Amino acid sequence: MKIFENYKSSLSISRNITLITDDIFKKIIENCFSFLTEKKEIHSTSNLYKSKPDVTKEFYAALLAVTAEFARKNVSKEEIIKYLTSNCGLPSDRADLYAQNFEKERTKIEISLLNIGSSLPHVSDIKWKIDHIVKSSEMDSSEGPLFRICLIAEQYDNENENKALKNIHFTCNSVELLDLIYKLKDALRHCNNLTHRVF
Repeated sequence: MKIFENYKSSLSISRNITLITDDIFKKIIENCFSFLTEKKEIHSTSNLYKSKPDVTKEFYAALLAVTAEFARKNVSKEEIIKYLTSNCGLPSDRADLYAQNFEKERTKIEISLLNIGSSLPHVSDIKWKIDHIVKSSEMDSSEGPLFRICLIAEQYDNENENKALKNIHFTCNSVELLDLIYKLKDALRHCNNLTHRVF
């Protein structure tokens, strides 16, 4: 879980029980999950800060980021508790409270993350098989194998308010498949060049 190393020190702020009491911790968690599931924050943020609002805001921002990453990486409840207790030093009761709330809201957060950006589906899996025509009445020799490809894409379904899987089927021969692969590699190379220019 190297991606979460940046947030370790910010999350460990909640070890200070005088700064972030159990009541404030619970309210911050409720606000976090409410915000990430695209609802309004339940508690006014100005009521959550005691003597050091900047430190509490840092903890809240880290909690939001880590929660989104947990959902994006599909981290299990046990791994979350282990990370929060061993890496961040949170008391086990606070880690359990967070993990329970996360499990309750996991699907809603994933749906919310799917809804970010355009509504175009993104490919999550692929299935394929190779067919070969041995002999037909129309031709004596075959042109090689046929590739039957099914792209499985996830997309947010506004009517049912959850994520839906969409299958995209197509068939191609070896030349067409190679052409598709070259075009995908070319698109990836252009995207990498753009990101290197920006950063």
